[in-house]
Amino acid sequence: MMRTVAVLGAGTMGSGIGYVCAEAGYETTLYDMSAKALAQAQTYHESLMKRALDKGRLTPAAAEALCARMIYAADLADALRHAELVIEAIPEDLQLKQDLFRLAESLVQPDTILGSNTSSLPVTGIAKAVKQRDRVIGIHFFNPAPVMKLVEVIKGLDTGPTVVDRVVEFVQSLGKEAVVVGDFPGFVTTRIGLMLVSEAIFALQEGVAGRDEIDKAMKLGYNLPMGPLELGDLVGLDIVYHVLEALFDNYKDARYRPPILLKKMVEAGRLGRKTGRGFYDYGA
Repeated sequence: MMRTVAVLGAGTMGSGIGYVCAEAGYETTLYDMSAKALAQAQTYHESLMKRALDKGRLTPAAAEALCARMIYAADLADALRHAELVIEAIPEDLQLKQDLFRLAESLVQPDTILGSNTSSLPVTGIAKAVKQRDRVIGIHFFNPAPVMKLVEVIKGLDTGPTVVDRVVEFVQSLGKEAVVVGDFPGFVTTRIGLMLVSEAIFALQEGVAGRDEIDKAMKLGYNLPMGPLELGDLVGLDIVYHVLEALFDNYKDARYRPPILLKKMVEAGRLGRKTGRGFYDYGA
């Protein structure tokens, strides 16, 4: 069974994944070249632990042990030296991911699994950058990672069956549910989920209904926990836009084209919760 995990990228997803791994008992190293990002991740982790302590879900001793298992590193070689599993969580840019995987392969052990948290890019394409393609796999967590139960496990064309089995076991050890899917752009959740968000934006753009009416209709009509426009704000409208562009580029199907309204909002910096304003105003 794996004991050591390295998470590459200390943004929203990486910091959440790192916390989940450390909480489950793994020796976890969170890497980022930005000291600011690492400091923000550490502050986020402290807030999660405080909340858990206040609610009695975590004892002081357990919190201390969790802190001891969570390492913050600005040196990639140090972060990867003992890793049995790597989870990359950097922006959705194929070239960036390939460059990082190429470098990571030169720094890890021959049997280390190389995972990507990509939500839309082809795992097979990422694996092109390495020599041992059988150990590359998609491990797609959802935001916020400490809360969301699903993890999509994506098999690339060359991913070895043993690697799939080990990653599914790892996901289950985190207390989460694994769904194994094929390597098609958008996989299952992104492909279907973003179509819901996109169609809601088109409906708003075309004046079919207002923001509140669209979200209310979808929540009450389909028993959704939040409306699709709220979901877009949570994911980040820039991410929604770039993923839709990637889907359109891969499938050449007009249904994946990003709405003009979405493009304008991204250009205006109205990206959702992370900027304080998207379809809704979050008072930032």
